[in-house]
Amino acid sequence: MSTHEQLCLNLLRADTEEEVIAILKAAGYWEKPECWRLFGDRENNFSTIGNQQSRPEAALTEKVVNAIDARLMCECMSRGIDPVSEKAPGAIKDAVAQFIAGMSVGSYAGGSVHDWADLKRREESKKITLAVTGSKKRPCITISDLGEGQSPSKMPQTFLSIDKSNKLRIPFVQGKFNMGGTGALQFCGHLNLQLIISRRNQAVAKAMGESDDSIDKWGFTIVRRETAKDGAKNSVYTYLAPMGADHSPRQGEVLRFDAERLPLMPDGNTPYVREITSGSSLKLYEYDMKGFSSHALMRDGLLSRLEAMLLEPALPIRVYECRDYRGHAGSFETTLVGLSVRLDDNREGNIEDGFPDSDPLMIAGEGMTARIYVFKADRAKTYRTNEGVIFTINGQTHAAIPKTIFSRNSVKMSRLADSLLVTIDCSDISVRAREDLFMNSRDRLRNTEIRKALEDELENALKNHEGLKELREKRYHEEMEARLSQSRPLEEVLKNLLKSSPSLLNLFRLGTRIPNPFKTDTTQGGTGEKEETGKGDKLFVGKLHPTFFQFVKAKYGEILHRDFEIGRRCRINFQTDVVNDYFKRTESPGRFHVEILEPTGIEEPNYVLTPHNGVASLSIFMPEEFAVGDKITMEFTVEDDTLVEPFVNVATLTAIPQ
Repeated sequence: MSTHEQLCLNLLRADTEEEVIAILKAAGYWEKPECWRLFGDRENNFSTIGNQQSRPEAALTEKVVNAIDARLMCECMSRGIDPVSEKAPGAIKDAVAQFIAGMSVGSYAGGSVHDWADLKRREESKKITLAVTGSKKRPCITISDLGEGQSPSKMPQTFLSIDKSNKLRIPFVQGKFNMGGTGALQFCGHLNLQLIISRRNQAVAKAMGESDDSIDKWGFTIVRRETAKDGAKNSVYTYLAPMGADHSPRQGEVLRFDAERLPLMPDGNTPYVREITSGSSLKLYEYDMKGFSSHALMRDGLLSRLEAMLLEPALPIRVYECRDYRGHAGSFETTLVGLSVRLDDNREGNIEDGFPDSDPLMIAGEGMTARIYVFKADRAKTYRTNEGVIFTINGQTHAAIPKTIFSRNSVKMSRLADSLLVTIDCSDISVRAREDLFMNSRDRLRNTEIRKALEDELENALKNHEGLKELREKRYHEEMEARLSQSRPLEEVLKNLLKSSPSLLNLFRLGTRIPNPFKTDTTQGGTGEKEETGKGDKLFVGKLHPTFFQFVKAKYGEILHRDFEIGRRCRINFQTDVVNDYFKRTESPGRFHVEILEPTGIEEPNYVLTPHNGVASLSIFMPEEFAVGDKITMEFTVEDDTLVEPFVNVATLTAIPQ
């Protein structure tokens, strides 16, 4: 084993900053400034690196996303396909379907982890691993992948660069800005230490005709933060690059060595035992995990935080707890599949009947889809913390609004605030809309017009959601019944009172028992037919695809005529027999379109459609530009890949004063 390989493995196995410093001092590198190259070759790199994600779990998510991107890039290029060419997949799901599931492009079932069998998820997850090591208070996190990898000579232009357009023109990866991966540095201990190890996949190098003097070597480096000195205003990030630094200080190359394979991946609760021949491994030393530093796989651990940040990752990840915890063999590793997938897998017993809903939205001409989850009492805390509304692009959380949104006066769902979770899929919005809605750090919203319009429509949809209103009342009645049952029954109180007062006994002539005022008529479920539950309630059992979708109390094909108030929302109800999650699912999802037939030249209005138990309520915001008496004709289309003909409904609306 070469000296450089031994140094690399020693750094990999170190679990504290002190150990890393001691190893680098012994090697003669730590106190030699000329051996440390500026990250991104920029003196003011702290201004970019220090302005990333505000939460450690959001920053860590970027590392996981980069590993997923590397896997997809590897699968693409190893087949000789240029990732920026027309032959490359046009979307992440297409890449997963084609390269991972071996199915045709456009096959949503193959392109989603949601539809994979457990064995398939487990097999693929072992190609991207996350291991937690070190102490319980200041743990280390190592993310390893069987991705494309990089040669030592290319690491300054990839792992160690800032603002390069490495992925900008590749449509099937998530990372675009070439800086999100640096956000985790500020959460790494006091000195922000990070280890990077990588080797180029040799099949990729051959297929793409790549060649440099280090193409078959492993490269490694340590990133650190150097405190501001010599009059500098900010700290600076540097990385170990000692090769050639004697002749070109601060301009050297990273260390490298020959090895057929390295033990970079964990097995069970033992880290660094499974060997790989190429790919990458990044170790974050003493990572800030305050609030979720317990056992990584427990309810309040790292796994649950990551699943909230990755609602539906393009690929599964295997998470390993390798610290000193007790447990049986299977309690130290599991597969991260995302919150959305886990909720669908464990819906029974956790989610209220009839949920989640899937609600198409149109905001400023941008199509999105909301999913409304309602947890059963006390079940939400297993799956989320303070999140109320989560915004995602390609399964990754880009921002969230706290659950206090449900207690706003404009929503009036405070009784359900601890049970509600709304996800909004923004994957199909334009680049400009994405830039206007989200910060580049991908962890918070901008305060823009599209954000305000989106919140306004969402608040209105939640406030007027029939299923939520019914459940809110049901929860209230259950709470009141529980309170009454815990106190002395009213009947006993009256009996004792009448015993002690003969005059009251003569006054009252008690007859039949007073009926329970809290019995509710609940309609539950998901599609077209009503079934008896055995308790007197009706269960709505929906069909996978609609056999009808038409205006309520109207024959299909009839034009609906009605008025709308200028500057307010117009509500139109449809009746259908399709399941509640029809518009947001992986297999043949439904699509809803609104088109203004007359007058021409009118922009598509903001709207939200909320289907629930056979009724789809459409709320359209009618702009103030109309005059009293103006008419507008709209066409509403529902379709999916299995329908021979779409369902088309037409309405003519007439403007009246507020």
